[in-house]
Amino acid sequence: MKSIAATLLCLLIASCSFLDSKSTDVTFHIPELPKEMQQLEVSGYRVVMTTVDKRREFTANRNSFTASVPVSDITAVLAYPVGPWGELKPAGFIVHGNLKAHNYLAWDNGFAAECTSLSLASGYGSENFNFSMFQQKLIEKSEGNPWILERDKVVYALSYGIFNMNYIKKAESHTLTLPRPGTDCTWYSGTPGCIKKYFQRDGFIQNLDITEGENVFINPETGEGITIYADRLTWICISGTTGGLSGYW
Repeated sequence: MKSIAATLLCLLIASCSFLDSKSTDVTFHIPELPKEMQQLEVSGYRVVMTTVDKRREFTANRNSFTASVPVSDITAVLAYPVGPWGELKPAGFIVHGNLKAHNYLAWDNGFAAECTSLSLASGYGSENFNFSMFQQKLIEKSEGNPWILERDKVVYALSYGIFNMNYIKKAESHTLTLPRPGTDCTWYSGTPGCIKKYFQRDGFIQNLDITEGENVFINPETGEGITIYADRLTWICISGTTGGLSGYW
């Protein structure tokens, strides 16, 4: 009788251990680049996975990868396309009780996942927060392009557990006509989820939309990239063709 009871106790412990397993291996799929960018030579994806107590970074060479993920914790998953032209804005996925064997990152959710990643890195992650609504409202309030929002305000509110719609504000923006040698061509913003097109004419790229922070523009035909860093007063442009350029607003 004691032997049977001991056996049942062992089975119960083993069962609970299985149910309380802290992590599991799942597959994440990175979306294809939009048709305007498919000429780009992507050398890999810089993957960043963040929880409240751990940050992992590695390179995925294909458009899917398998990783061990906490089952019950919040995890922000980001995949940044990388190539000789630089790094594009990421696709994203936020694990919040929605984990499956196959999970699909989306360009639309890259901004929300990046904000969540930075918040988690600061040590805050609320399981009661409605991440689905969060992602939806960021897209709605930005009219489809969350990368124009003031990221620091969103991260601050998430990090202190005080986020509400009042923290969704558009970042200060500027328009820049950039001198650029070469023939007339077309450039695109480095935001796969909400691409904007810009034309180079007579040695200038016309009317680039610049927000505070990092702005990336790419030419899929030539494989060239331009990165412009901006704040409220100045901008700095870095590229292989023009070298370094800078100016004031």
